[in-house]
Amino acid sequence: MSTGRGSDMQDSLSLMQFHDPYLYSGGAGGANLPLSHSFLPHHQGFVHTGDERCPGSKDVPEFVDQATAEVISGEQELAASKEVSEGGGDGAVEEQSGAATAMGGEEEAHGVRMIALLMECAVAVSVGNLADANGMLLELAQMSSPYASSCGERLVAYFTKAMAARLMSSWVGICAPLAPPCAAVHAAFRAFYNVSPLARFAYLACNQAILEAFHGKRLVHIVDLDVVPGGALQWLSLLPALAARPGGPPLLRVTGFGMSASALHDTGNQLAGLASKLSMPFEFYAIAKRPGDVDAAAAVPSRRPGEALAVHWLQHAMYDAAGDDGATMRLVRWLEPKVLTLVEQERGGAPGVDGGGAVNDHGHFLDRFVSALHHYSALFDSLGASRPADEDASRHLVEHGVLGREIGNVLAVGGPSRSGRDKFGCWQSELARHGFLHAGGAGRAQLVAGACPAGLGYTVADDHDGTVRLGWKGTPLYAVSTWTWCPSPHAQR
Repeated sequence: MSTGRGSDMQDSLSLMQFHDPYLYSGGAGGANLPLSHSFLPHHQGFVHTGDERCPGSKDVPEFVDQATAEVISGEQELAASKEVSEGGGDGAVEEQSGAATAMGGEEEAHGVRMIALLMECAVAVSVGNLADANGMLLELAQMSSPYASSCGERLVAYFTKAMAARLMSSWVGICAPLAPPCAAVHAAFRAFYNVSPLARFAYLACNQAILEAFHGKRLVHIVDLDVVPGGALQWLSLLPALAARPGGPPLLRVTGFGMSASALHDTGNQLAGLASKLSMPFEFYAIAKRPGDVDAAAAVPSRRPGEALAVHWLQHAMYDAAGDDGATMRLVRWLEPKVLTLVEQERGGAPGVDGGGAVNDHGHFLDRFVSALHHYSALFDSLGASRPADEDASRHLVEHGVLGREIGNVLAVGGPSRSGRDKFGCWQSELARHGFLHAGGAGRAQLVAGACPAGLGYTVADDHDGTVRLGWKGTPLYAVSTWTWCPSPHAQR
């Protein structure tokens, strides 16, 4: 990379990081959350749990107990810090410290009981002992609440609700995916964008890769495989960076897939409004389908000569965004993108060789349960650390509208029944098998790490292939990988 190009890229990325997307959100009502927030308040402490294990979890991998212990220990740390900070002197500190210790001990014991019972219930569900599982779920429902001050208790409440739905589907014999209203999904994801920096970090890494792929191109095209959750959030940050390039902005086309015509319409209007302010030629194409639906490829506008095309997909478990994964893969290969940016959740345990911790939504129920408990324990802990107030509306919206829905789909639905077809366990592995190569770029992890203030608990790491892994206290939560189409005689068709 030449010196001039590096300078241009740095300028663009600076604009990308500090652009306020709410300024161009057009028609945002009072119910919408503001999109410009400072980073999370300072949070310290890396929790080491040693070899302690929860009672009744002999056959469950140790990392489950680590994750849940981190939630409980993190809550005790925050509670004790709050008590000390509010004390009025040495005597008050000692008295409140003793009270906090006693309260912390009770909360820890309560948390251990809940987790042990939850694990026992999961084992009962996995072996088909629905009567015993139902009794344990009734007890768990009395022990936990999604409005509790304890992160662990809120986590158990959502897992209890999901497993109750799982039991109901087992009795009735019907297993349908949860499909919330698109407006609710967008509002909840917008709150997630504000409360947690994870989505912003993923956007930043993806946008840098797209900027590099579009360097020097006058015709550029982005295909977003699922617009609904984030709407225009990511692209509102990218447009100013493209407009600031030397020689003027390119002609930008954006094609968005999504299950909601109104969400697509709103996204197109917001992007068009910003493009007009930036004097950028812009076109938006709305496709109210999933990328794996029949005839989805026919709806994509034809590629223009010399046009650089990028495909973006932020994956989640709030609903089935793709449809048939095999058909989605065929669409992506047909597009032959110059760059493909993929954001995957890491719910498959320890990172592997081919694609890291794969999303494990198609295996045995107990495997899904263990992976989900590990993943969402870390997410609830991170949200509790950033928003410790007992009654935080934004945090509750995220936990209910994003994480709770995902837990429900992973546990209550999961597997091929979500769409009637098999789902890929790991898209990174599948991309490598179908003619795509990693397009790692130097500096992406450093850029993301530089945007994250030290001491919060969030972690950023990169693999040798350029994959950026975002996590909490060392637990990987999301993987951002970059790919390019490179067909070979050995690629599967």
